[in-house]
Amino acid sequence: MHNPGAGRGEHEAEDLMALLAKAGHDARYQSTRDDECAGALAQPADVVIAAGGDGTVEKVARLLVGRGIPLSILPLGTANNLARTLGFHGSPEELIPRLESGQRRRFDVGLARGPWGERRFFEGAGAGLLPDYMRAVAAIPEMEETAEALSKQQEVTRHVSLLSHMLPKYDARHWEIILDGEELSGSYLLVEAMNIRSIGPGLALAPQAETGDGQFDFVAVREGDRAQLDDYLAAHAAGKEIAFPISARRFRHLRLRWDKGAMLHFDDKTWPDKDERAPQQGEMEITIEPSALEVLLPA
Repeated sequence: MHNPGAGRGEHEAEDLMALLAKAGHDARYQSTRDDECAGALAQPADVVIAAGGDGTVEKVARLLVGRGIPLSILPLGTANNLARTLGFHGSPEELIPRLESGQRRRFDVGLARGPWGERRFFEGAGAGLLPDYMRAVAAIPEMEETAEALSKQQEVTRHVSLLSHMLPKYDARHWEIILDGEELSGSYLLVEAMNIRSIGPGLALAPQAETGDGQFDFVAVREGDRAQLDDYLAAHAAGKEIAFPISARRFRHLRLRWDKGAMLHFDDKTWPDKDERAPQQGEMEITIEPSALEVLLPA
């Protein structure tokens, strides 16, 4: 399952299929840009490989939840948060020969219920600074036009720098939060339910997160934590590796309420859509589907 545009289109379908054949695999090809993805996955398979970025992995993973067919990854995107968390490091040439003797790992899936109905997510879901930034950047045509002139690392750094510049003028807002029955309502800059360690442009907000323990990590940044978040983003933009200064809390059930409209995100997608009007008041409930997905890791 290949996104031919991932990685600036540097990995051709023919090259990936040749690598799989060389490793002794009988593989079928499907572009994720076509409408035949679900149909392609209806055929029997021992493993499904998602070749692309986080968006591609999530698209394929949604079709595999509860199927019992393991998912593997060839990380071709920019941030590759899911792949990096799970241990998919290296090029297709390095990873494909290591799949034959790979190991299976359980992967929990998030389920968010709200005005949209139900949505599954794999990296994280949240409100506040990150989804507002994602929507603002999506409205800038120059971002996509100039991306090809940058390396993957430069593109990540650009996003973190822009996020850092947005923070000083960003207003915290009130969110009603109940985490495993505990009231945590208050004024927050950022609220995130994390399944993996990093999200967005490689922000490692939950460095201790585990993907198969039946729990997610709750990360919340209050107005009083603004300076700490600012320092973290500035260091990240400068290429410095520092730990996220605000501790996460493990949870199994989250309820989030808002008024005056809200912007949320599920993995790399924002809600509401551009042509959709958000309700002025709403509620989101997040639960966990333990081990709903299986991942085949490279040896």
